[in-house]
Amino acid sequence: MQQLRVQLDASALDEVEALLLSCGALSLCLEEDGVSNPIFEPPIGDHPLWPKLYISALFEHLIAAELSIKALAHHAQVGTQVLLETIDETDWQAKFQQQFNAKHYGKLWVYPSWQENPAPEGISLKLDPGLAFGTGKHPTTDLCLHWLGKQDLAQVSVLDFGCGSGILALAAAKLGAQPVVAIDIDPQALRATEQNRDANDISPDQVYVATANDIVGQRFSVVVANILAGPLVELRDQFVTLLLPKGELILSGILSSQVDDIKAAYSEYFDLVSVEIQEDWARIAYKLS
Repeated sequence: MQQLRVQLDASALDEVEALLLSCGALSLCLEEDGVSNPIFEPPIGDHPLWPKLYISALFEHLIAAELSIKALAHHAQVGTQVLLETIDETDWQAKFQQQFNAKHYGKLWVYPSWQENPAPEGISLKLDPGLAFGTGKHPTTDLCLHWLGKQDLAQVSVLDFGCGSGILALAAAKLGAQPVVAIDIDPQALRATEQNRDANDISPDQVYVATANDIVGQRFSVVVANILAGPLVELRDQFVTLLLPKGELILSGILSSQVDDIKAAYSEYFDLVSVEIQEDWARIAYKLS
C-alpha cells in the first residue's frame, strides 16, 4: 500500500480531492498543517478548514501514486514537499472494531454490530457507528447513556438533539421512551440513525428522524444534547421552548473546565440537578424551572 501526503491551500481542496480520486486513491484524510490556528468549536452548521492543511491518500499501486504526484506538480496551490511511502497492509476494519466492546448501562446493554448480543433476553441495543459521531466509547456519550440507563422512561417523550449515530435516541427507545425524536444538521448522521434504528427493529413511529424545522412547536419531557459547550450556550433559549414544564435537560460534550460557563448561562431558566465528571468531560442535568 502506498501513502501520498502533500500540503495544500484549503481553497484547492475540492480540486485536489477530485484529482487524487480520479488517479485511484482508495481513501483520503485531512490534517492540520501544524501552523494554522486550531479549530475548536465552530458555529452550528459551519464546517471550517484550516487555511493550509495536509491531505493523505492511500493507493493500492505505486504507479497510481506516481501519476498523482505528476499531476499535482502542475498545481500552484499544492506545496512542493511531497511524501510518498510504503505502509504495511493492515486489516483496518478489524483494527477499528477492536476499539469497541459491549457495555452495560443500568438496564441496557449496548454492543457493536459485529459482536454477539450479550443479553439476548434483556434490553440491548446493536450499534454500527458508521461515519457519524457517537459510539458510546467517548466519555460524553458514556455519561449520557449512564443517565438514561438509570431512568424510568416508559412512555416518556425524548428529543436527542444532535443525534450523531442515534445511540442516545435508540437507547431511550429501548428503555421504553415514546415518542423519541432524533435531529441533526448532518445528513450523514440522520442516515446513520435510520440505519441503526432499522437494524434494531425499532419502528419509525417510535424513533422519528428529523431536522430542527420538523419539530417546531413540539415539546418533550426529556431533551438530551451531547454537542459542545459553545453551541449549548447559544441553544439555551431554544431548549426552553422544546421542554415541557419541569422537563429534564441533559447536556454533555462539555469539558470540565467549561462547567461554570454552562451554569452561568442556564441558571436563569433551569434548576441544576447534578454534574457528573468522567476523565476531563462533564454531563450536567437540569430541570426546567
